[in-house]
Amino acid sequence: MSDSQQIVDASAAIATSKAATYAGSGAAGVSAWMGSIDWGFWVSIGIAIAGFAMNWYFAKKKDLRDEIEHKAYLESLEGKCDAEQD
Repeated sequence: MSDSQQIVDASAAIATSKAATYAGSGAAGVSAWMGSIDWGFWVSIGIAIAGFAMNWYFAKKKDLRDEIEHKAYLESLEGKCDAEQD
């Protein structure tokens, strides 16, 4: 093998190992960052926000149903009260 071919092979090996080193260190950095995050805290915050949104949504629906029911009740009372006012 000629010297120039050996240099090309060596530089290719160095470039490959350099890329693998960068990829490995990047993956290690990302995994260390994700490991430092308290996932339980963020999941519980997300669940709390979702629960709040669901409670708000269904409370609004219940208010509308109660309003319709109240109006129907008041309409059913009309004409049944025969009290005279002085």
